[in-house]
Amino acid sequence: MGTAYFTGLRIALRRWPVVLILLFATVATGFAFAAMTWVWLSEALDSTLATRTLLTDLDMNVFIDLFAHHAEGFRMLVTGGATLAVIFALAGIWMNATAVVAVTSDHRAAECLRRGLSLYPTYLRLWIMMVLLNVGGAGGAFFFGRALTRWTAESANEASFYWALAAGTLIATALVIFFTTAHDHARVHCALTGKGAGRALVWALRFITVQERRALPLSVLLLATGLAAWMAYQAVAMLVRTDLTTGVLLSIVWGEALIVARMLLRIWAFGAAATLQAAEPRAQPWRS
Repeated sequence: MGTAYFTGLRIALRRWPVVLILLFATVATGFAFAAMTWVWLSEALDSTLATRTLLTDLDMNVFIDLFAHHAEGFRMLVTGGATLAVIFALAGIWMNATAVVAVTSDHRAAECLRRGLSLYPTYLRLWIMMVLLNVGGAGGAFFFGRALTRWTAESANEASFYWALAAGTLIATALVIFFTTAHDHARVHCALTGKGAGRALVWALRFITVQERRALPLSVLLLATGLAAWMAYQAVAMLVRTDLTTGVLLSIVWGEALIVARMLLRIWAFGAAATLQAAEPRAQPWRS
């Protein structure tokens, strides 16, 4: 597992141009939503003091006023944000396909984009299947937790409710990690073998449960790495003063550093998954 972990990191660092592509796609979407939000706020608030207040302080009183007195425009803003979120999700499928091609081949970034686009229909079907599996798993965990809560409702132990809630949350988290791991391996397998979404997903589920038991612990390790990076980001961000122009600029730069780390971690995870598949004799052979 350690070999796959560090090999995935080396692959991600070597494919830094693809990291920059993912960064650009993420930042472009974020700036598009920020620009749309700021234009709407300037019109709704008529460039008053509240507009400048939101630049450095997300005052909830301002948002309550917006919801109460500009509800129609607020709904338009939410609709626009939801539309951008859908566009970002669809574009993210292409970006993930590009990342997978990057870790499974030595093509240049432009060729990775082209090949990633050719994989888009397969990855879209795979993404839809994973959304359904995650929703079904989370829903099942919710109803299990609800049933367990009702079953322990008459218990004399006051902590029973919280134990039941924790059990449902733990099951939902475990299922999401399991399906996410299968999704990553299925995407890598599609790029290596050209299989369809359904066959690749079945193969991935068998791979992480039967053929390669290190896949799930490796995913947990990568998740812990991402959580540690986020905690480090938050620790530094708390020290940056956002009531000064310099502090705002530093906060933006530090936020971009977090996005870079997230994009690097995404390619890192695909590289680690590809390394596991290459090391498994019963898996499909590695294809450069």
